[in-house]
Amino acid sequence: MSTAFIQKNIRLSLEFDTYASRNPGVYDKIPNGSWVVLTVRGDEKFNRESRSTVGIAQINKAKVIEARKEGSRWKIAKFVTA
Repeated sequence: MSTAFIQKNIRLSLEFDTYASRNPGVYDKIPNGSWVVLTVRGDEKFNRESRSTVGIAQINKAKVIEARKEGSRWKIAKFVTA
């Protein structure tokens, strides 16, 4: 993992937390105990690296949710492997 990926992931985590706290319905879409993978529309390099981090969760049969940033909004969906 590169420093740039880690920094972007931290920034996106903060943005997602802020968005979710202002839009409480978002929490209803995330099952308890699930992993959240952050992705960004149009940034396939970041998205590939972010999606690659879910291997441990899948081994442990944990639920994985994708939170995709699309402009100023976030789309929440069940994580689907390619």
